[in-house]
Amino acid sequence: MIDIQLDSNAGKAVVQIDGKPFTEYIFGHYICRPSLYPVLTPGGQRLTRAYPFEDVEGENQDHYHHRSIYTAHGLVNGFNLWDENVGGLGHGSMLQRGEPSVSVVDGAAVIDGIVDWYGPGGQRLLEEHRQLSIKVDGDLRIIDQASELRATQGDVTFGDTKEGGMFSIRVPTSMDAKDQGRIENSAGDVYDRGEGEETTWGKRAAWVDYSGPVANGEQWGHTVVDHVSNPWHPSYWHVRGYGLFTANPFGVHDFLKDESLDGSWTLASGDTAPSRFRLIIHPGRGIADNPRIAQLITEYQDSAG
Repeated sequence: MIDIQLDSNAGKAVVQIDGKPFTEYIFGHYICRPSLYPVLTPGGQRLTRAYPFEDVEGENQDHYHHRSIYTAHGLVNGFNLWDENVGGLGHGSMLQRGEPSVSVVDGAAVIDGIVDWYGPGGQRLLEEHRQLSIKVDGDLRIIDQASELRATQGDVTFGDTKEGGMFSIRVPTSMDAKDQGRIENSAGDVYDRGEGEETTWGKRAAWVDYSGPVANGEQWGHTVVDHVSNPWHPSYWHVRGYGLFTANPFGVHDFLKDESLDGSWTLASGDTAPSRFRLIIHPGRGIADNPRIAQLITEYQDSAG
């Protein structure tokens, strides 16, 4: 059974499964963007990196802005909405407008609201209607993020930079693929335990899986699916052995190592566009041993998102 409660004083919505903590949607304006943290196994093991929310012994503490599960981009109408520039003010923010509504609908915890994207001077750049649906499927956890991007303030250009992601995760350090983790994509590329080249980086794929050990040694993974309705499908992926895992459709000149290319994308003034992703959290290393994951990928791609 899934339950969700809004904690207005703390600026978060708390999700429990069978009475145990699963995740929290943190939307308070003391952080630069809404994030899901923590994200826990049924046994309470972290499925994403704790930093910068908490200091955990043995975790890497690089890239302050990699906030568990989040959306951000480094070049929106020329402004940086990715790197938080700790100690400086040169970055934009994505702020929840008021409080999201929360409910349980057909067995899913639903978080629904508006996220406004701002430049560093308070310039309103983009309105995003974001809905998160969190479901349980046996031992799997499914998070569907369905957004409508609305160019309410004029044209919005997502610039060509690898620093960004329309759906982003920082996996726990124990899961890093340069060490004990594994990355696989729908094109059949695999990067496992730091062996060989990071062939999964900068590639287009319908889905990518990042798996490996959590702190107690159990094997868990994240499969992120880029929905076919997205205007950039299939997305490029900025997914690295040090733990960053993000769907970035726009960083083409970096990914293809060709400065003559420009992967920028513009949403014209008054237009809207979808941004839809599914995250399947699963026990086990990779997806080959669990046919239900492939079924959930197909069902999602066959759906309206």
